[in-house]
Amino acid sequence: MSAVLPAACAPDRSVGARLVERGEFAIAFVILFLMSGGLLAPLFSPDQNPDSVPWLRTIWLPVYGMVAVLLARDPLRASRVATGAVLGLILCGWAFASIRWSIHPDVTLRRSVALLFTTLFGLWLAAAYDWRRLVELLGGVFFMLAMGTWIAAIAFPAFGRQDPVHPGAWTGLWYEKNQLGWIMTHGVLACACAGVFNPRRAFVWGVGAALCAGAVVMSQSTTSLLGVAISLGGIAGLALLRRGGAVRLVAVWAAIAGAGAFVAVMTLAPELFFKLIGKDPSLTGRTDIWAAVLHRAELRPALGYGFGAFWTDKWGPAWFIRQEVKWEAPTAHNGWLDVLLQLGCVGVALAALHFLVSSAAAVMRAFRGPEGYWALLFMVIFALFSVSESTVMQYNGITWAIYIATGAKLLEWQGLSGLGAPRRQPVRLFPD
Repeated sequence: MSAVLPAACAPDRSVGARLVERGEFAIAFVILFLMSGGLLAPLFSPDQNPDSVPWLRTIWLPVYGMVAVLLARDPLRASRVATGAVLGLILCGWAFASIRWSIHPDVTLRRSVALLFTTLFGLWLAAAYDWRRLVELLGGVFFMLAMGTWIAAIAFPAFGRQDPVHPGAWTGLWYEKNQLGWIMTHGVLACACAGVFNPRRAFVWGVGAALCAGAVVMSQSTTSLLGVAISLGGIAGLALLRRGGAVRLVAVWAAIAGAGAFVAVMTLAPELFFKLIGKDPSLTGRTDIWAAVLHRAELRPALGYGFGAFWTDKWGPAWFIRQEVKWEAPTAHNGWLDVLLQLGCVGVALAALHFLVSSAAAVMRAFRGPEGYWALLFMVIFALFSVSESTVMQYNGITWAIYIATGAKLLEWQGLSGLGAPRRQPVRLFPD
């Protein structure tokens, strides 16, 4: 009888395990959707100020609770990413420390908590899923966002094409075209890499990449178009380099020649480059903002104004920047300069160290399995958009969560992880 009972109970345990896996998958999917910033904020706060709608702010409290529960379920499993967690958590600690000198301590406290849980969620993703499952999960989220964008732009043009500065440009589920562009650029990379991981579903993931790329084209965001070219061209280039022999030699020489041509154009005729990409030399006014930001940063160079606090007060130091550039700039439009404003040179140094360590690890993985495609190209795309958008240390932001997850997995160690539960296998969006 004792020999029969365990076997009889086994199906119940396996059903329970599958329910847990599906529950974790659903939670991760929903959190990533919320962190994308799509649909809810533009729909219920058209003035581009989600903080003015109380429930849009408080909706994050249960999200943080779910992240805490996910991590608490199996602390040993989280030990897999202990090495990669150190630098990310140090950044969070510095954000909390800035409460002491912040111009708005209450805002800094609230947004430091948001940054901490965004970082912890990224660490959980790295610990819970292997590379293939992680990329497929991300690809599924971006696939859904791309379909939502096409539906919004075609069926509800007043919502999905409402950019007042660039009539006709798609905004999709977001406030403005550049947000759509950089989100969908990550979608192109995620779907394309998911196809590399699972060739049997390459057609399905190819459709997802095409939907994302089409949305980028319709957004008219030139930086995002460059990101798509880097993503698809980078996958093709890495595939050629991995073949070795004469093919690798030709690919290396082509890359060197292309880089040389780019440097020559930027040195001798930069105006030609900007004309080709449809930009003026000021990058649509960004260089003016950067100059004004540096003027303010000079007043607090070491520590900054406090995490998340600088742009909050309409009549605070941000007022001087907006007067100088003659428009209501919401951010520095540069992730590194925003960190400089908020956390000073110390914060920039910590963030740069995190990026350099993660990027070095990505380069080392470039020729070691399909994850090399995702890791290296994601770091390149992150660097590209960090220059034109405020994506560095972005609280409640999908880009920062993915960046933390990718960096943590690159620095992953096994250590105590063998004592914990096995990795969760998420629900397959497209079963083999």
